[in-house]
Amino acid sequence: MRTEINRAAFNKHTGKWSVSFITWMGNPGYEYVAGETCSASVFNCEDAALEAGRRALTMLESTGKYPNMCEAF
Repeated sequence: MRTEINRAAFNKHTGKWSVSFITWMGNPGYEYVAGETCSASVFNCEDAALEAGRRALTMLESTGKYPNMCEAF
């Protein structure tokens, strides 16, 4: 199983950015999408959202849990 940053997305209603993740399972060459996760739109710019995504992946890898993705992390 592996999780990676999928993309940052702009929310035209809030004027903020979110970051999403995709989790893959299976053997290399035969992987499938096991889940997708998205933060709330709480970041001021795309770079901030992607940097937060890197922090979230580090936390996920070390603790097995995402940070609170309803607020800026």
